[in-house]
Amino acid sequence: MALIFIFILGAVLGSFLNVLIYRVPRNLSIVYPGSACPACQTTLKWYDNVPLISYLLLRGKCRNCQVAINARYFWVELLSAALFVLIY
Repeated sequence: MALIFIFILGAVLGSFLNVLIYRVPRNLSIVYPGSACPACQTTLKWYDNVPLISYLLLRGKCRNCQVAINARYFWVELLSAALFVLIY
């Protein structure tokens, strides 16, 4: 049970890392506005922003415009989750 919790925590922090990776170099706020599709700028619903699961369910595409979302988002979340489990 602890490993599942640690994995989820790592994925959530990986998702936050993705926010930092995208927004900090562009001098954008890390708080507001919420996450949006890089192509069509549609704000993501909470259920389209669940680490790892949403990317897989949407097959790596925006629900609105169907443009592919960079796989980096998925891999950063997965790597972060795996590292949390390994460190634990």
